Formats: sequence, structure tokens, C-alpha cells
Amino acid sequence: MSKEKKPTLLSIRQRTRISTEQLAKEAGVSLTEAYVVEIGGFTRKEVAVRVLAAFVKLSGLYYTLDDIRLHNVPSTGRSRQAMMNS
Repeated sequence: MSKEKKPTLLSIRQRTRISTEQLAKEAGVSLTEAYVVEIGGFTRKEVAVRVLAAFVKLSGLYYTLDDIRLHNVPSTGRSRQAMMNS
């Protein structure tokens, strides 16, 4: 059984009239952080949650992190430190 790829938030957002700038402003994150979430890049879960929540609020569409392509990185200082020491 083939597994269909999840869409990126970017591909979903492009079907709306919402800009990346609007999304970043509403989420309270930088434009770069919002774009990384949109393309499914590596980001902290907290940032992804804020950006997706902003998208849901602005678009009226309902999506969860499980619905979009995304790579999360550890968000705690201890995990980040462990990664740097390995």
C-alpha cells in the first residue's frame, strides 16, 4: 500500500489569500520561521504550533500538525545540548 505524501503548509496556504507575512505577524514569529514551517523544514514544535494556529485563525480551515509535512527538532535546551555534544 503506497503512502501518500502529506502536503506542506505552503501548498495549502497558496490556495488562500493569506501571505507568509500575515502568517508570521499573526503567529508572532519571524518571516523566516514562518517560511520554514510552510516548506516543511526543520523547526521547533512550538514554532510550528504557533504558525499553524495562526493559519487556522486566518483561514478558517482546520489543520493539525499531523496533517502537514513537517520536521520537528527538539525544543528543550537539554536536548539541544545533547545533540551538540554527540
